[in-house]
Amino acid sequence: MPLNEIRKFRALPRDRSRRRVIDDLQFVWQILEGEGTLQGTTNQELEYRAPAAPGLARIGVTVSQRDAARTAEALITVTDSLDATMSPAVVNARGLRGYTFERAAGELWRCRFDGDRNVIVVNSGHRDFVFATRNRALQLRYLVRLYVKELVLKNFAGASPDQLLERMIELSLYAEEKLKPG
Repeated sequence: MPLNEIRKFRALPRDRSRRRVIDDLQFVWQILEGEGTLQGTTNQELEYRAPAAPGLARIGVTVSQRDAARTAEALITVTDSLDATMSPAVVNARGLRGYTFERAAGELWRCRFDGDRNVIVVNSGHRDFVFATRNRALQLRYLVRLYVKELVLKNFAGASPDQLLERMIELSLYAEEKLKPG
């Protein structure tokens, strides 16, 4: 979602037979990780206001009915630009590709290139990504490494594995040098 925007989230409790549960429910929402603000934390639906800086936020809800309680979570990607707003002319442009997130928890892939949209898709559910989001500098280095991997694979197609690894190391060192402050 975009910076400083408001989005509504709703908890839809169901029983084991997947039927909606509506009686005697209590809701408690909270931000588990990241930034942003919540309004209506004891209602079934709440409003989440994204922070002014890009990042990931994880919100959770606990729903109670008498002596039973269940929890659920949502991972929110806050960004200053969304790929859905890109025009076809931008998508087909040459040069550095953009990236977007897709949550595929439990899957082994970290990122992949989507040629139809001309973007690198980052698995925001991968355990390495989740670990890297604990620190902004670590998250940036992780994303740069994924970006380097995809650039090398795309631009050196047909090269031997040794040559690909050499190019990855070369580009990673150059990128790390450019990321160092002042």
